[in-house]
Amino acid sequence: MARRASDTWRAVAFIVVAIVVANCAYIFFGYESSPIWWTAGVASHSCAWSCGIPTVDPNVGFITQPLGRLAAMDLLHGHVPWWNYFEGMGQPLAGEMQSAALLPLVVLFVFPAGLLLFHLSLQIIAGVSTYFLVRRLGVGPTLAALGGVLFAVNGTYAWIGNAAINPLAFLPMMILGIEIIIERNGSAQRAAWTVLAIGLALSIYAGFPETAYLDGLLALGWAITRVFSLPRSRRVVAMGRLTTGGVVGAGLSLPVLVAFYDFVKDANIGAHAARGLSSASTPAHTLPLLVNPYLGGTLFAGPSATPNNLLGYFTASVAVFALVGVFGRRLRPLRWYLGAWVTFVILGVLDLLFVRRLWDVIPAMKTVAFSRYVWPTAEFAVIILAVLGLSDLIEYASRRSGAKWAVLVVFAVCTSGVFLITPLGGNVHGSLSVAVKIMIVIPFVALVVIGYGLHFVNGRAFVALAVAVMSLESVVFFAVPLFRSPSSITIASGSIEYLQQHEGLGRFVSLGGLNPNWGSQFSLNEINAVDLPLPTNFTNYIHSDLAPTILNPRVFVLPYKGATVNDFAAHIANYESLGVAYLVTAHRPLSLALQPLGLTLVASDTETNLYSLPHPANFYSTALASCIQTNAAVDHVTLTCPAATTLTRLELTMKGWSAHVNGVTTSITSSNDLTQTIAIPAGTSIVSFDFLPPHENLAVLLAAASLIAMAGSWLPRKYLPRRRSAPGAEPASD
Repeated sequence: MARRASDTWRAVAFIVVAIVVANCAYIFFGYESSPIWWTAGVASHSCAWSCGIPTVDPNVGFITQPLGRLAAMDLLHGHVPWWNYFEGMGQPLAGEMQSAALLPLVVLFVFPAGLLLFHLSLQIIAGVSTYFLVRRLGVGPTLAALGGVLFAVNGTYAWIGNAAINPLAFLPMMILGIEIIIERNGSAQRAAWTVLAIGLALSIYAGFPETAYLDGLLALGWAITRVFSLPRSRRVVAMGRLTTGGVVGAGLSLPVLVAFYDFVKDANIGAHAARGLSSASTPAHTLPLLVNPYLGGTLFAGPSATPNNLLGYFTASVAVFALVGVFGRRLRPLRWYLGAWVTFVILGVLDLLFVRRLWDVIPAMKTVAFSRYVWPTAEFAVIILAVLGLSDLIEYASRRSGAKWAVLVVFAVCTSGVFLITPLGGNVHGSLSVAVKIMIVIPFVALVVIGYGLHFVNGRAFVALAVAVMSLESVVFFAVPLFRSPSSITIASGSIEYLQQHEGLGRFVSLGGLNPNWGSQFSLNEINAVDLPLPTNFTNYIHSDLAPTILNPRVFVLPYKGATVNDFAAHIANYESLGVAYLVTAHRPLSLALQPLGLTLVASDTETNLYSLPHPANFYSTALASCIQTNAAVDHVTLTCPAATTLTRLELTMKGWSAHVNGVTTSITSSNDLTQTIAIPAGTSIVSFDFLPPHENLAVLLAAASLIAMAGSWLPRKYLPRRRSAPGAEPASD
């Protein structure tokens, strides 16, 4: 027992050290991890080497960072983050999902390096969970630790930084729960399903339904494969506990699932509504990027993987051992399942042999961006196969001849990419071009070293060589792009500080600088928004009365593609009617279209200019002009009126809002399907507003019941009711 604990601590330490080394640009060398420098429009930066975009999805800056911090600050102040007052006209925060507002790890965003800490935590959870999973598969601690490292710094984590990566950390935890159930079906393990329940719940709370759904499909197939590998006498118990874990996990997730469901019913969900997202495909000639990802250059430079939906990679050395792992004897059904999963993922993404149609038969698959978000499941399957394959080579020397053929196959794939993907290394020049070419050579070097080891090295030396090559290749591929982050950034704070002091309950609109949704980061009310979902009534108003030239239903950014400042100039009265009191522009002379509007420059810095609008509406207004407002905040106000009247509040009306006047619930109406109106009696009225997603009370109650059921499963047997046995019979087992 002591030795096993020692092995575990060494393995965990190895995984954590590898993660730290992979992130050394941020941790040791002081490079900037915040996406504010390339997504907010309010920062300048300097580069020690060659600055470049560190992730393929800017939503890490538009959504993950600012909305994550907002949720963390709400929780820190004792508020459940149901609503975001700072985006658009306000919209649900937890129900938006991508903020991961109810995931416990989101509290890390209260720290200055919150995003980095958040991602490091996800990587550690992913790596350690994978270690324990691989140990359950009968693999020794060294190779299990290798599996943990490989998944902790996998290709998707390396290339995507937004909420899409969040659920991946809990995929191995879910499958670990499945393996615990499969391995131990005795009465002593009646609580084994709790690991599955926790992993499933955290995967959903992590905030990206598409990734969580695809992960869940992989886990479901794993569970079915493993159950039917059991003797018939054990299958019923295993299926019962798997079902229990799934049901309890879903029950624990109900607070966020219900909030999301209630929001989506009244939301614009873009291409998801058309059920055509799964139609995107990947060109076959880009597949070598899976094992040599820099053949196409850096992210956003040249014909890289990004435009073709290859948001991740396997690395060449991992691919070699995965090919070996598919054909092993032990756990053969599981290996075949993982190999089939990877094959069908590739065929589905390429849209070959009508396999995509088979994927689309799965419920809700047409609403998922399949080609974009299915790759992490394939990476996980390949990593598990690779660890099993290396374990086979250690146990059976006869498998080495097959491994040599696997080296040749992967080498051929890498070589084909040199000719299929042009120009080699993408459109990059100078020192960056040299670095990219070095990265291209690394997989070839790794394959040569592995081939040498297979032919000349035996015993522990071969294990050490293989572990070193696989770990180093993955860690280097993860680490090098981070060094293209800035060595320092400077935030231009003039406009931000002025707004923090003077905006009050008003809003600002950005025509350049302080981009969406960075107002949420600085607690500033910003009418702009980039998100999905977005409230339908707000997006309809955007495209009819605020920015008709914006065609993208999930984006409200000016200027954006065909949209120009002319949108704002032509509809300034509509902006003012929503309480927009300030305009942020880039730091340059005011556009000719904006000069006649009566704007007043009130603040300026190196990146932005800030103007006040002439006639913004008040956040609260009454039909009776003689009413006096005091103690006004976004969720409450005190009114003194000589007669009964109505109060209008410029916050988006949605199901879930409630209003109270002097403690009495008052109905909310809306004359324009945008703002909120309530009746106010004569005299002094204390008015308050609260938002709680519809059906949330029931969801919380069911989640609490699920939590109690899970906790109860861990009670000692003496506290549980016993079933009576027939005289002379053995005590019944549960």
